[in-house]
Amino acid sequence: MSPFRLVNVANFPQFTAINLTKDPGYDPAVRTIPQCVEVVLMWNLEDGKVGHNVLHARYAGTYPGTVAMANAILSGLSTGASWTAMASFLASTTGLASLTLRDLNVPNQPVLANSAGGAPGTSASPALPNETAVVITLRTAKAGRAFRGRVYVPGWATNALGTGNVIAAACVTDINAWANTIPTVFQSQGLTFVIGQHSRVAYTSPIGTPHPKRDPTTVDVTSQAVKDNHWDTIRRRGLK
Repeated sequence: MSPFRLVNVANFPQFTAINLTKDPGYDPAVRTIPQCVEVVLMWNLEDGKVGHNVLHARYAGTYPGTVAMANAILSGLSTGASWTAMASFLASTTGLASLTLRDLNVPNQPVLANSAGGAPGTSASPALPNETAVVITLRTAKAGRAFRGRVYVPGWATNALGTGNVIAAACVTDINAWANTIPTVFQSQGLTFVIGQHSRVAYTSPIGTPHPKRDPTTVDVTSQAVKDNHWDTIRRRGLK
């Protein structure tokens, strides 16, 4: 008897393929956030690559973004006692190099870049791999993943390593002090540090959980801090 059988595929129930890499809540029609500016920090890495941190801030009235504002924010984040202390753990071949602003209140707005320079790290120790990062966790007054953010800061030197290959305690202290300057620097330019939330369409997850529609908005950041002394990674920063 033949071990093979012919089966009519019409006898099988139909099913819908699920693309697990697609975000079912993504709204391609609305890519604006009211009264919100995108602030992108650009970090030089060891081999000439650039690491990016995308932050958001809220403004009142008309969009205030200018090259002068970009210069002022970059200067505020790359000078002063908090930066100097943190920079001592950043390799001299890395550093906070530049910054851009983009208005998200209306679509397809131009990017404004700083014209003044940033600042390199000051550690004489060798740089850690590009993908090595310290995570600053952003929290708001609300709970849930949509109300938190993460800033993966790169560019560290080996003197930032503590016993057990964790982040050195002094480095954590200095990162937290620098992170706390972010809202202050924004405030000096009439901006409020926020989590920017894009519009989301309503959908039901594959396991049946309903997710309602969400309008675009901003939520004030209430704290910015390194939660632990563990190193994190952004793998794409290490790819050739």
